[in-house]
Amino acid sequence: MSDEKKKRKAAGNKKKAGNKKKAGNKKKKVAKKSLLTWLFGDKKAGKNGQADKNPKPKPKAKPLTALQRSIAEIKQMKKIGDRDPERLAQLLVAMLGQERAKEEEAKRKLDEQVWDIIHRAEQKGAEPPLENGDGPEDPITPN
Repeated sequence: MSDEKKKRKAAGNKKKAGNKKKAGNKKKKVAKKSLLTWLFGDKKAGKNGQADKNPKPKPKAKPLTALQRSIAEIKQMKKIGDRDPERLAQLLVAMLGQERAKEEEAKRKLDEQVWDIIHRAEQKGAEPPLENGDGPEDPITPN
C-alpha cells in the first residue's frame, strides 16, 4: 500500500474511534410526554418532572368555627381598610345591601304565607283560624 492510502485508512480509523461512545458515559433517555400530560401536568410527577418518591402526608387543618371565621374576616377587613379605605367602604355597602335584601325577602315570604292562610280560610267560607283561647267555648262543657 502506498503511504497516501495508509494515511487515509489511519484517519478513517481515528474518526471511527472518536464516534464510539464509552460504556460508562451513557445518558438516560427521558420518555416524551404526551400533549395532554404536557398541558395539564402529570399527577405522578412532582416538581421539575420528577416523581415524588416519599410523599409526606400533610396534616389536614380543622375547619374554623363560626367565631374564628368572623374574627379572621374582621382582621382581613381591617387590613383592607388600612390599605384602601374606599374599597372597604364598598365592601361594607355591598355586605349591608345583601343583608337588607335577605331581610326583605324573608319578610315578603312571611307576608305571602299569611296572606295564603287568610285567603284559603275566606275561600272555604269559614272565619280565619283562631288562636288558642280566642275561640268560642266548647259546646260540650256547661256554662
